[in-house]
This record gives sequence, C-alpha cells and structure tokens, in this order.
Amino acid sequence: MFTDHFYPELGGIQDSVMSTASDLGRRGHTVEIFAPRHPPADFARSGHPIGEPDLGPNVTVHRRVSVPVRSSTQQSRAVIPCPLSTMMHSGARRPDVIHSHSFFGLGLEALFASRMLSVPVVGTNHTNVMAFGPYIPVSVERAAAWVAWYYNHCEAVTAPSRAVFAELGLARMRHQPVVVSNPIDTECFRPRDIRAEDFGLRAPVITYAGRLGAEKNIESILHALALLPDGPTLALAGHGAQEHALRRLAAELGISDRVAFLGTLDKQRLACLFSASALFVMMSTSETQSMASLQAMACGVPVIAPDQGPLAEFVTTGNGRLVSPHDPAALARAIADLLADPDRRAMLGEAAHRLAQHHSIAAVTDSWESLYRSLLPQNDIAWSAT
Repeated sequence: MFTDHFYPELGGIQDSVMSTASDLGRRGHTVEIFAPRHPPADFARSGHPIGEPDLGPNVTVHRRVSVPVRSSTQQSRAVIPCPLSTMMHSGARRPDVIHSHSFFGLGLEALFASRMLSVPVVGTNHTNVMAFGPYIPVSVERAAAWVAWYYNHCEAVTAPSRAVFAELGLARMRHQPVVVSNPIDTECFRPRDIRAEDFGLRAPVITYAGRLGAEKNIESILHALALLPDGPTLALAGHGAQEHALRRLAAELGISDRVAFLGTLDKQRLACLFSASALFVMMSTSETQSMASLQAMACGVPVIAPDQGPLAEFVTTGNGRLVSPHDPAALARAIADLLADPDRRAMLGEAAHRLAQHHSIAAVTDSWESLYRSLLPQNDIAWSAT
C-alpha cells in the first residue's frame, strides 16, 4: 500500500489504510505500507506517541523522506517518488497486488513499482479535488485532468462513494470504477450509556468531528447555532488551520459559551462523545464519504448532512436529515425539529446504527480481498489467507 497520508496525520484516509491493513494482516496476508516520514511536531499536534502504530506482526511500515505541504491538517507531507527505494525495501519479495491511496508523490511511486515489477495496481481516490482548490498550486481543472490521467493508469479504480466518480467524470475513466466503502470500527463505535455531563457539556449536545479546515464549512454550523438562542451546545472535536477563525466567529456571534473546542480525541473518547450527543452535524461538501459521520451513525446518532455530494448516499430521511449546506436557517430548523422529538431521534438513531454495520472493517476487508483476487492470473492459486 502506498499513501501520502498516514499516521500521525489525522483523517479518513489514514484510518482507512490502517484498519484495512491491520485486518488483512490478521487474516494472514503480508502488508507493506509506504508512507511519509513525519517530524516529532506532527505527533505532538495530534497527541500521538512517536513511533509506528501497532497494526500487527504481518504489517510493516516503510517511511520515506518527506517535506511539509500546505493543508488544513497542518501535518501533510510530500514525498519525491523514487522507484528504486521501493525495490530496496521489498528486496526479493514481489507483491501480488499494489494498492495506491494517493495520486501524487507515493502514488506515482506505486505506478512506477507496478510497471517495474509487472504487478497490478489498484487506485483508490479519497479526495474531492474541486473542494481543495485553495491548497492546490495549479488550477482545479488541471488537477482534475491529472487525477483522471493517474487512475486511467491503474488496473482497477475505486472510491468510497459514487459522487467521487461523478466529479471526475465517468467519460474520462478507462475502467468501470468500483465503490468500496471506508471501514468503520463498529466494535469501538457503538451505542454507549454516556451523558453530556461526562464531558463537562450542557445537554443537549450536537457534535462535529474532523479537521477544522475551511473546506469543512463549519461556519454554517456556527451560524445555525446562533439562530437557536436557547439551543444546544456544539462540540467540535479535531484540530486544524481554521480553529482560530472559528473561535473568532463564535465570539462575534455571541455563542462562545455554547461552543466547546475539544481538540483531537482518541477513538474510544470520540466514540463516547458521539454516544453523549443528540445529533451529529456535517456540512462539508468536500467529503468523499465522511468516516466521522458513519462512526456517529454506528453509535446510534442521527446525522444532519448536506443534501448534495456523497453524504446524500448514506444519510436519508430514515436515519437522519439532509439540508442545504449553505443555508444556516434550514440547518437550525432541522436541529430544532429533531431536538424537540426524542422519539423520532431514537428511531433515526437505530436505523443509522443498522446501516453502519454494512461498513464494518470485516465487511470492507472482504470487498478488498475479492477485488485483489480478481486482478490475479486465473491460474494463480497460491494467493490465499491462512
């Protein structure tokens, strides 16, 4: 697996790679991950100890020299691709499949390695290119053309939602893309008996979790909260470049006393926060799926999401509510309506929990195993888990 986004940087790509690699390792497969090397400051920013995550004995992480690049996580790194480095790390071991989670840096190295070793490569697109214009040094149009070029050089192309392919344009794609969900740890993210007071918060609580970046459209949530003068507490879990701007906006709107910046939480603590919440709100249109939303759903929490983009594929009137991402008044009404109807919230939460089970780590790893096997020669029967 090749990825330009990995531990200790926080995000859905990182969680997806680690969860899938660890589960493949538990099934007896050998997994090698190529990722950027991070300085100690990046570990400190996300609250992680310096060192590699424990992904099991069958998973090895190879770190590559990298340089910082601008992003909302303030942790992103870029690696200059070097195919010979991959060969040296792999030694005599020829992989059966290469899986690229990036379309630049180490993603390019994945393509080089696949050609040098004559190994099929799976390319997964985790990025909504159109939403990241401020961080891209070229025009969005050129970036989108590059992304299409990249995935047309992969033997199989996947993304966690259909909306990702719609953005790229199916007419550009050489292969029929496949939707494979990001994996959700449904053992960790499950309903728990937790109260808002356990977090020092006044109930009811609505929660957002993820990067505090401009592309996440958190301002809409703050403006909606300001329209609910006797409304809920907003808990923001995460870190990012926009934190200071969001604090200023909360002060300007007169809601600072109802907005709690909780910083980055580990998985167990985040799962507890979700269970203590009445609602989860995500107004970002930059998502390719939104693992945080599915994690909240796994905890039995209804989600209010944008009525456009990939979240509309998972959130329905049966498990949450869809509103315009740029209409704080509509968001405020949706929050008020659901907070006023606890029976309705409970019903939506139960449906959300059931849906999330289809995105469990085991279910997603099954999909990856099936896709990997489909790329192997028909007469190759040696590749199997033990």
